[in-house]
Parts: sequence; structure tokens; C-alpha cells
Amino acid sequence: MIKAMMVGCCTTMLCVTVISTAAQEKTSEPTYRVRGIVKGRLELPRPIAPFKLGVTNEVLVQLHGYAVHAAFAQFDYLDLAGNLLTNGRETEVTVRRHPDGSTYVEVVPERVGKAEMQLEVLFADGGAQSATIEAEVTLPDKKPERFLVERGGGNRTVGTIYMDLSRGSNQINLGPTAVFSEQAGPVPIPAEDVQFKVISANAADPPIRMDPTTGRITALHIGHAIVQTTFKDLSDLTCVAVMEDGGYGGERTNCADLVPPGMAAPPTGMEIDGKKPPSKIRVAPQP
Repeated sequence: MIKAMMVGCCTTMLCVTVISTAAQEKTSEPTYRVRGIVKGRLELPRPIAPFKLGVTNEVLVQLHGYAVHAAFAQFDYLDLAGNLLTNGRETEVTVRRHPDGSTYVEVVPERVGKAEMQLEVLFADGGAQSATIEAEVTLPDKKPERFLVERGGGNRTVGTIYMDLSRGSNQINLGPTAVFSEQAGPVPIPAEDVQFKVISANAADPPIRMDPTTGRITALHIGHAIVQTTFKDLSDLTCVAVMEDGGYGGERTNCADLVPPGMAAPPTGMEIDGKKPPSKIRVAPQP
């Protein structure tokens, strides 16, 4: 994670609130270079409370008298046994100071569960040091600004899902996502933390089956249904049509006949104000 070279201006720490200076406007100062790994300059105290998903969290940082050039934070997300699930994005952060003199950075976790946060600090004299802390990421208490459901693991959150009964085209996953801060963007919500409800014309024989622990839809027979996904009193509707051939797309089904009272029919994904409509969402056959 140590950077071999960064372009920026090397200045001393500011005496007001901002200590990190890498984001300042570039000047004609010489190119900044990392000159070596150092020790004893950086410590991360263990957090006393879990981090909150999708919102800004403060992380206390102990620096020992050296000016900061830049800092970078990254989360690695782990399973219950501590094995790596996925690496988060590395982001540049600013080292700031509270009125009492304590220093901190602000980070936004992007997954719920066990995690490790690594902070790398590049010092003005060319020294570099990293520190890591273990953390638990939990859902924030506040209601999200928006709640959406992604189709098939992608980033598309509108459009009817077209499926058929062929092997490889009869299953798809829904991905609940929430936006707690527009600045931070959407973050995934675990399936076990939302409620899924299948709405069909025949409640005793719906055309799809929903696995509430994973968000996976399985096609059972021809027909259409709505999946109502709810999180913190916010709901999103997903129309699912099971057809003879899921690649055909049918007559732009929107499940209007199944929409709960007071809610609008979910868009088919084909409504774009006179412009060429996007391709429909369908489950691609697997080899």
C-alpha cells in the first residue's frame, strides 16, 4: 500500500484544523517522493464502538510530531473466521485536529460485518508508515435517504426482470442498497436485514420463489409477480416476469395489476422520454 511517488506540495502542518496537505493546489515545488518506511510516528487506537455503514465515521489517529504530506485509508472486509471477503476502495483522507488537540480522519465503510481498516500516512520528510485496526461495521440508526434494489448483482435499479425456466436462466439475485449520504453513495444492505414479500395473483401458487436469506429469486412457472423489498419503512418494488423465453421480454410487463395500494407501478426500464430504450433486464443463460 506504500506509494512509491506522489506529486504534491510539501508544506508544514496547518495550525487550524487541516493537517494533511496533499489535496492542495499543485505548485512548482519538487516532486514528492517516499524515501523509506519509518516507525514510531503513527498509532491507531482501537475503536470503542462499531463503525456505521455508509456514513462518515471519525477514527482517532496518534501522530508523534511529524508533518503530514498525505494519508490514505482502506477497508478490507472479512468473514466470521477472519478470512478476506473483499478489498474496499482506497481513498485519500485528510488528517484533522479537534480543538483539544487530538487528531482524526473521516472514513465511510461500505459493507456490514467484520473489517480491517488500514491507514497509510506519508510524511513531509518522505517517511511512510501504515497502521491497521480491526473493526465491526453495523447499520446506522438513521433512516436512509433512498432505498433501491439492484438487479442481478449489477448497478441497475429499475426495470422488469425477464426470466424463463431453462437451466441457468431461472435464477437471479436482488441486491438491496441504501443511500445514507448522497456524498458517500449507495451501499449494500445484507439480505437478512430487509424483508422480502412476493405478491402474485395466486398467493398459493406464485410463479417465483424468494430466498429471504440471500435475496435469490427462482422461477417456478410462467407468470409474473412483484417482489416488495422493505428496509426501515422504505419499500422498493421489483417486477419479475417468467416467460417461455426470457430473452424476448414480452409486452413490457410492469406488474401494474399487482401493485399494493398507494404505491406506483415499478418502471419497466423502457421509459426514456422518446429516446432509444435501454436493453431489457433478463437473466443471461449460463454456459
